[in-house]
Amino acid sequence: MQENFPQGWNPPRKVSREAMEGLRQLYHLDKNTFTTPVLAERFKISPEAVRRILKSNWEQPKEKRAKQAGKDRQHMKLNRLRDKLRERKEVEEILQAKHSRSERHSTWGVDNKDKLTFE
Repeated sequence: MQENFPQGWNPPRKVSREAMEGLRQLYHLDKNTFTTPVLAERFKISPEAVRRILKSNWEQPKEKRAKQAGKDRQHMKLNRLRDKLRERKEVEEILQAKHSRSERHSTWGVDNKDKLTFE
């Protein structure tokens, strides 16, 4: 192992904890279908990284996982609120543009096709 990685293990592409957990679940679901090379190709990481992930039994402590899940929920809420606010502003801009356009083009009781003639 020391020969293969003289500076130590530092993969060029790293995956999230959720991706690691998904990789493990796929492998345990069907070991014949989801082999190391297949998982390496799907997750776009080296086969050595897949081997190390599958070999590792490390799990994040429950408290830290719960704290991270709370943060994730908060971020999702903020993103939803931001999206709603952005949509509301877009609708207001569209309605204002439509309203200002209608004010410019017509006034009450006057039609563009009407012609005033004196005889």
